[in-house]
Amino acid sequence: LECHAGHGLTYDNVGPVAAIPTVAELNIGHFLVGEAIFVGFVEAVRRMRAAMDRAR
Repeated sequence: LECHAGHGLTYDNVGPVAAIPTVAELNIGHFLVGEAIFVGFVEAVRRMRAAMDRAR
């Protein structure tokens, strides 16, 4: 059994969730698609990955 987290995750709140050691996967689709409209998909993913990596 794995713990997955998602729905409503943004650059501002993904860090504390990503820091939970028992969370195996984060689902962040809707926010990234919306953010990609403004900064491009590659940049939106890069920023989110950086926020997640800082927490782990």
